[in-house]
Amino acid sequence: MGKQLLLKSANTYFFGIFPRSEKLIDITRTKQNYHEDLLAESVKIVEYQKSKGLKIISDPQITWEDMFRPLALSADGISVNGLNRYFETNTFYKVPVIVSKPAVKEGSLKKYLTAGASLISFPDPFTFSCLSKDEFYVDKKAFIKGLGDLIASFAAEVSKAGYEYLVLKAPSYGNCEFKGYEESIKEALSSIKNAFKGKIIAHVYFYRNMESLNFLASSPLDGLGVDMYSFQVDDLKKLENKGKDLALGLINGLNTKMETKERVIDVVKKINTDHELYITNNVDFEFLPQKFALKKVDLLSQIAGDVP
Repeated sequence: MGKQLLLKSANTYFFGIFPRSEKLIDITRTKQNYHEDLLAESVKIVEYQKSKGLKIISDPQITWEDMFRPLALSADGISVNGLNRYFETNTFYKVPVIVSKPAVKEGSLKKYLTAGASLISFPDPFTFSCLSKDEFYVDKKAFIKGLGDLIASFAAEVSKAGYEYLVLKAPSYGNCEFKGYEESIKEALSSIKNAFKGKIIAHVYFYRNMESLNFLASSPLDGLGVDMYSFQVDDLKKLENKGKDLALGLINGLNTKMETKERVIDVVKKINTDHELYITNNVDFEFLPQKFALKKVDLLSQIAGDVP
């Protein structure tokens, strides 16, 4: 690659649900009402990030049982019923069931938010449609648009609460057919973008699908996150990036093995972009024991600013 990496600065963050400590897991097994305990640990993880000098402070979302439930419980028109396995992991989520037109219960999401955070993660509308059950819209295009409007309402709420970054988690693009729904997805993403004042990054993970990356690169969002354990550097050379920031998922949330700062920086040097570049996790850290997730947060703090 003849062109040298151009960066004003190298920034780092993590997204998604953070694992609970062993102590907190014990509390959830013995106490009936433990929401305040979950929130207290979320605050600790926020303070931990600040102590490590991270500029983008992620809401660890420890109060979130899965990525759908707080949204479902904070909206009219959605119930939760039954458990589904979450892709090829040993975790499960309660299935959102859309029974009428979903609408936000104003202020209901607030109890799931952590003070002092600047980044939060939601499911993207297409993933939401693929992993939930529709008993209202029938038409898939209308379903995607309706979920986009719902997420837009939540995005407006967290924007008012001071969040500056929104990561839309998009694991479904590799195993759920999105062709034929492109316009509906873009319309849904536009609604979310118009509702949120800060940056929005769609993060694709679990499956290698270049068509989905190129499709999301042409979306109205600000950035594109890539699971670099599913995709490769050579894939990004083929990416039809249309002015989007790029978030590289180089910190593995599925393996306790620690990456080295040198290896991460070496990969970043191979990426040719004139746009803002971020280094992040490839998937939520919730699949790891907390002590390893904290080590990976430490690594992110060490990497920040070290990319030439």
